[in-house]
Amino acid sequence: MTVRVRVRVDALDKIATCRGLRSRYAIAKCLGVSQSTVGRVLDGEQLPGNPFIAATLHKLDVSFDDVFTVEATGAPGSGVAA
Repeated sequence: MTVRVRVRVDALDKIATCRGLRSRYAIAKCLGVSQSTVGRVLDGEQLPGNPFIAATLHKLDVSFDDVFTVEATGAPGSGVAA
């Protein structure tokens, strides 16, 4: 089984808008990541990495569950062993 963290785009958009961040550029600047990273993560082309997740939680002062979701894919027992 593979576990992935994904952004709840609707939630992040709503939180960002409430904080006056009305563009991907503004979100990127606030989080200290590149605009292309924000675009790829929000478009589902890239999974959020630790810097993106940490900056989102810290800079936007939100909890993990407010913005992110954890998905399990594949058959149990597949993937990386502990």
